[in-house]
Parts: sequence; structure tokens; C-alpha cells
Amino acid sequence: MDKVSPEVKKRWGLALKKLRDERNLTQAALGRRLGLKGTVISNLECGVTKPSKTLLRQLDQTLETGGELERLWKSMTDDGQLPWLGRIAELEQEALSILEFQPLLIPSLLQTESYAEAVMRAVTPWESDSLIQESLRERMERARRFQSNSAPIMVVVLGAAALDNLIGNHAVMAEQIKQLYSLASEERITLQVLTCNRHPGLVGSFKVIAPSSGPEVVYADSAIRGQFLDTQAEVGQFKLRFGRLQAMAQPPDQSLVLLEEKIEGFE
Repeated sequence: MDKVSPEVKKRWGLALKKLRDERNLTQAALGRRLGLKGTVISNLECGVTKPSKTLLRQLDQTLETGGELERLWKSMTDDGQLPWLGRIAELEQEALSILEFQPLLIPSLLQTESYAEAVMRAVTPWESDSLIQESLRERMERARRFQSNSAPIMVVVLGAAALDNLIGNHAVMAEQIKQLYSLASEERITLQVLTCNRHPGLVGSFKVIAPSSGPEVVYADSAIRGQFLDTQAEVGQFKLRFGRLQAMAQPPDQSLVLLEEKIEGFE
């Protein structure tokens, strides 16, 4: 793809910085080994510029990574294989509506900071603290932007397990569910809790995004990375799946009662 989002460049730059730091090299020292100025390395690590194919190979060879940086860049920029925080942030910000199903976790746009950090540390315990904090900052910016605006419209079907899974501790869960209750009771979102075990959402979490311009797209999560689906047939299938999940879930008013019960249980 020609256009690379700022999130992609920043996250790849953080990976470069981590590898450089592990080898006790300054930006200037690494630049000298490559015949470049230290400012070139600084711009790469800060996400100001993107690496060329030649520079990717040179960086891997100089840092002796076994091709790690080149593989990471490819996985983050290949069409259809975009990173979790790449284009998704841009689409969410410009969307007219979002239909989201989450079976195990609170949707990222609705998370509190303490809940989001606990999720990140549980899911990627090997990540450096600096990378987790950078990812957390990006997620909270997205969440605050969404929660402080009246658009996009968001409809959420949430698996009951997301309310039962103890993420962090009881205080973290109580705070998170209170925020969810506030957003739903004030009608910033429409929330329905799914209490049955057999349903069309067993394929995993997904969201259907209707942009302000252009066709609807589906963003489906996986264990490795998120994937965009944009053919009419694929989007139609996921919209049917979401409609079925809504029909099987508790209505919004009853879902609020369930949230109240969960808050009491965690306090």
C-alpha cells in the first residue's frame, strides 16, 4: 500500500528503538554503521519517516535481527493484513455507525484506562513497558474522542463472559462496568448482553463500520492481527450475523439491569 498510517510508522519505530537499545547502540552509532546521520534513525523511530526496502534489509543485517524488522513492516502494511491500530482508528473516527460484537472483552472504545492496561499486560506480557504505554496512550485517545462526541452511532452486543472475566481486580472491573452503564444509560451507545452459549458470534469478535463516505467494511479480529473485509457478500454476511446476535441478546433495558447486578458483585 502506498499510504502508511502514522500509527503503523510509530509502532514499527518503537520496535526499531527496542532492538537498538538492546544492542546498546545510540542513534548516531547505528547511523554511522549504515552510513547515515543519526537524525535519520531518530525520524524512523519517531514515526516521522518510513523505511525503504533497502534500508529494512540493512537495518536487519546491521542489528542481526534475522529479518525481524522487514517481516514486521510487511505484516503491518500488506493489503488486508493491517495492524490492529492502523486504519481502524481512522475509520472509527470518520464512521457514521459501528456495529460491534465482543464475546470476551469490553470494546476498546469503551474501556477505562486501568481496564485497557490490564488487558494489554495480560495479552502481551512480553512487550516492553514503553510499548505498552504507547499503545495505551493511543487507545485512550481513541476512547476519549469517541466518548466525548455524539457520533458515530454505536450498537454493541456483548457476551456475558466479558462482564464475568476478572480483568485486573474487582476495583478495575467495577469502574469499567460503571462506565459501560453510564454510556448505555445516557444512550451514547446501544448495549445488549448476550447470555446464551450457542450463537453466530462463535466465529469471534468483529465490527461492521459504515464510513462517512464509501462502502461498509468489516473488521474481524484474530489471534495475530485484525483483517478488513470489504466485499458486498462478506459485509452482508456479517451484518446478518450481527442481526441474529441482537435478536438472541437481552434487550437494552434488561441489559442495564444485568450491568447493575455485576457492579454490585464487584464492589
